[in-house]
Amino acid sequence: MDKDYNMVLTGIGGQGVVLASDILAMAALEEGPENRVRTSQIKGMSQRSASVIVHLRFGPTVDSPLVAKGSADALLSLELAEGLRYMDYLYEGSIAIINNDINIPPVSLQGQKVDVDPSLCYGCGNCLAYCQVNYYFKGNNDLLVLNNPASSVISGKCVVQESCTGCGQCFSACPRSAIELLEKTVYPELDQITNTLKRITNNVFVVSATDLAKELGNTKVVNILLLGILLGTKKVPLSIRTVESCITRLVPTNLLDINLKAFQVGIKKGQEISAKNS
Repeated sequence: MDKDYNMVLTGIGGQGVVLASDILAMAALEEGPENRVRTSQIKGMSQRSASVIVHLRFGPTVDSPLVAKGSADALLSLELAEGLRYMDYLYEGSIAIINNDINIPPVSLQGQKVDVDPSLCYGCGNCLAYCQVNYYFKGNNDLLVLNNPASSVISGKCVVQESCTGCGQCFSACPRSAIELLEKTVYPELDQITNTLKRITNNVFVVSATDLAKELGNTKVVNILLLGILLGTKKVPLSIRTVESCITRLVPTNLLDINLKAFQVGIKKGQEISAKNS
């Protein structure tokens, strides 16, 4: 390649933003020995469910790992509002692929009520494992007076109980997105987000990647599915074959098949976007 390429990847801790960037960085190294590849990761105060941003730069003259504001050729966001948060990295020629997924940070949920949709829940217990109330309850911590755990598995279904503080840690832990908020939380409207981004670039595409991942049976593959969408638009100077090869080496073996399927679904979706906007 004859020019440098700048990318910003963002989302919420636990969504696989870093893995997605590692795959692209490895692919960039393999595409050409002349490529210089630099990355920088910035995570929030809490690794899980806090804001995460990764800078990725590759090309023949790259030195700094940081993408200058107003110079990102591509923005890939795994969460809707996170794409808006980092809009100042975009310029008129940028492409922005944003997942239409709302993942509200736990601090915004504090004290609110949550419930489990029994039609989606299959009792995996992930929410129990990530629950801070359950941690202190099991640990007999004298600093907190807790009479009951915040969640339990009853008759094969996860159930939220009265000790729940509404911290929101269980939202990102649930593979089926079965945990729902019972009270409305203020969040930017979709039109507000897209209209704001389109003041900078017309190449803004909000996709329902989480819904596509649900159809595949696992919402944890959203990051790889979005990589496929981005590659399918042909806006990134990396070959699909190289990126797919890197996926096979960086994704755990037991999850490889479902991730490769997600990648192909994403490529098809990206090609559809490209055809409609060519």
